[in-house]
Amino acid sequence: MSKEVKIILQEELYAPLSLENVLPEDLESKSLEDIKNIKLYYGNRVVKLSDMFDVEVNEIEGEPRLVIENPSIKIKHVGSKMSRGEIIVKGDAGMYAGEHMKGGKIVIEGNADNWLGMNMKGGEIIVKGSSRDYTGGTYKGEWRGMSGGRIVVEGNARHELGLYLRGGEIIVKGDVGMFAGLHQQGGYIIVEGNTDVRLGGEMEAGAIIVYGKVKEILPSFKYEGIVENPVIKIKKKDEGRKFEGTFYKLVGDYANGRKVKGQLYINVETNEGLF
Repeated sequence: MSKEVKIILQEELYAPLSLENVLPEDLESKSLEDIKNIKLYYGNRVVKLSDMFDVEVNEIEGEPRLVIENPSIKIKHVGSKMSRGEIIVKGDAGMYAGEHMKGGKIVIEGNADNWLGMNMKGGEIIVKGSSRDYTGGTYKGEWRGMSGGRIVVEGNARHELGLYLRGGEIIVKGDVGMFAGLHQQGGYIIVEGNTDVRLGGEMEAGAIIVYGKVKEILPSFKYEGIVENPVIKIKKKDEGRKFEGTFYKLVGDYANGRKVKGQLYINVETNEGLF
């Protein structure tokens, strides 16, 4: 048997509240009293978890689980450095959800704020709503982004999706904003909706697959023709992944030099006459 810890926010927040010390893998060995006494940062104050949340503990089958009820967009760092177990957010999650995550699963039933899955290394994040800027990205000024794991956004994602992405995959079922795949160095970005300008700007490696309409193609990408049901490899030794459909294939971004290996696949059916 494992432990499910349910925390219910008691009041509306007026400042950011950090949950970086509240992980399913750590809660499993704690008593109810120990859980209530976990220290949290609330604005510039230190508070106990029980000052902000009602707490319930139940036994469950499977992996340990944390459930956050009546959440707030001001709750930050949900699942920070998580390595196993499951977190369910019954609404919106604030900035840095899943940052540096190594394993386990986070399900956000609402929307996610900026820097979702920042520098993620493993595990899975599912967002039932939309996410904001820098999904699967990294800090400003840092050049090493998400290196593993999987992020699925069922709504839209805003700007700089996959900033400095190195590995893993990001799937957006809706539309994405400007600069998707900016400085991408590996991994997959799959967009089922439409994309805004500067797609794949300064990418060096990895693949971006777009099923919707593309607003702009940067002139520093080289058009290589039309491919059907491509098996896309990120590295030569990879088995590759097959993607159903007919796509325009481009390579770039040659603004970075001659040895770039970034791959851009754009659905022909929704972008007829693009080339």
